[in-house]
Amino acid sequence: MSRSPVPSPKPTPDPIQVGSFFLETLTTGMYQDPFDCIREYVQNGFDAIQDAVDQTTLRAEDAEILITIGGTSRAPSLTIRDNGTGILSDKAYSTLVSLGASRKTPARHAGFRGIGRLAGIAYCTTLRFKTKAAGESVATIVEWDCGRVRSYFSPGAEPVDVREVVGTSVKTRTVPEPEAAHFTEVEMIHLVNLGEEFVDINKLQPYLRQVCPVDYADNFEHADQVRNLALGYGGKLPVIRVSLQQRRERIAIYKPLKLSYPTSRRNVFSTITHLETFLRKDHGWYGWIGVSNFPGEIVDDTAAGVRFRVKNIQVGNAGIIMALAEQLTPTGSERRLQRWAVGEIFINSTEVVPNARRDGFEDSAAWRAIQRDIKEQVVKRVIKLIRGASSLRSAMNGFASALKRIASALDVPNLTTTAKTALETEIRKTLAVLAAADTKYPGADPKEVTLLISRFKELNEKLAKTTILDPLPLESDPDPEPEVELGADNTEETEEQEEDEEPAGDPSQQTGGEDEAEQPDVSSQESSGETGPQAPTTSRSSAEHSDLEIVRQVLAEQLGEDEAARLMALIVERLAKR
Repeated sequence: MSRSPVPSPKPTPDPIQVGSFFLETLTTGMYQDPFDCIREYVQNGFDAIQDAVDQTTLRAEDAEILITIGGTSRAPSLTIRDNGTGILSDKAYSTLVSLGASRKTPARHAGFRGIGRLAGIAYCTTLRFKTKAAGESVATIVEWDCGRVRSYFSPGAEPVDVREVVGTSVKTRTVPEPEAAHFTEVEMIHLVNLGEEFVDINKLQPYLRQVCPVDYADNFEHADQVRNLALGYGGKLPVIRVSLQQRRERIAIYKPLKLSYPTSRRNVFSTITHLETFLRKDHGWYGWIGVSNFPGEIVDDTAAGVRFRVKNIQVGNAGIIMALAEQLTPTGSERRLQRWAVGEIFINSTEVVPNARRDGFEDSAAWRAIQRDIKEQVVKRVIKLIRGASSLRSAMNGFASALKRIASALDVPNLTTTAKTALETEIRKTLAVLAAADTKYPGADPKEVTLLISRFKELNEKLAKTTILDPLPLESDPDPEPEVELGADNTEETEEQEEDEEPAGDPSQQTGGEDEAEQPDVSSQESSGETGPQAPTTSRSSAEHSDLEIVRQVLAEQLGEDEAARLMALIVERLAKR
């Protein structure tokens, strides 16, 4: 009778150790820009507020994130407090010390990995979390000793298990709070290293305006158009109230978008006249770009370039759209033009996920499809608008030059009918073009166009009142000169005159023959005080009038009436200055 084989015992797996240097990635190595750790806490507050509103614990109009600059000049601190759901006391400690164990989902929440909350360890001495859920009478406090944590991954330190780091660096306790209260508060106490910049309001406020899921300021007149675009996609644009407080001053945070921005050209501003919008439900995005005069690169770093947003929180900066533009040409020359425009792209596809640093997106088929869309519809459109604006500026400069030229021509005395007709034609054609500027020159400043129209009309009125001095008709030929009888006395007189004066005409043509002697010497007559018959004084202006008309006819045949009129006005101006 055979025996069944005895199964061999399964090998005991070695315990998996997560070393202390793993925390370095989640703290000092988490974000390229230190301010991004503040965005992480704002993002978590936004999620908690959205949950509280969904659970009817909080009214949407009461939702707020308050960021407070505090401490002292030697030991500054920064606090981020939201009035979202908070965390139940029995789950608070485990939630706030866990790594990568978030229960959030990307479909509903802006943050979902559970790794960003420890980023503040790199920038302060103590990182304190205080949280409370509605209905409980206590709040839970979890404090990280950041100096101790950083010591575990300093150069030369021996690696230890993460659980040991947490056990020696974290303290927790509870404190009484009113039952109705619900909140989470993150406090970075005694900021150090680059964290000291967090209390510089001139750096903190511009950063918050870029990244926070806030509303548009009242001076951005196109805000309703963007809100309606969001509704057209299928949902209200998510916004919350964010405030920045320093001492007794509280500042409301709004997006940095406005109508006019300084550019790299001194005292020249890029002014938005209207928006162009994009709606792609099939690929999960919508957005807009501001159409302006595009005079140069926008130097406001908080707004330059089209920005990407998920849940209305900014992802990365202008570098994303610039990278897409760079792909259009082998040399990447179109990259720089993207900072000439402003705009926003809202990503709503749940298949497109921001990367861990939130400075870009994880590669996926959905993200690649959106990139193709945006390159074709947004990036190329921005480039086309900028090129068109350059042509527009040339046209506006041309109108301004024509204005000066026509005004100068009107100051010329004795304006002829031909010149007046040419000027009238040019003004009429120019006014017709300016009247259609909205379609012919998109992005033209309406005020500039209106001013040009007004100036050209003034010139037209002045031209209508200008007195025209037309040339008199040519007179008949003068009476023929009397024949001179050449007697001996006359011949001698003529010879004497020839000895005293140079002969008229080209000396090389003088033959001294008998026929020449028979011609009267006009110069000698003038010398002796005698005057022969003269041509009428109007014959010269008549000849000029005739010549100008011939020139105008030739130009019209070759170039058309419009160009002929323009050139004739220029010719008249040049002749007047001669």
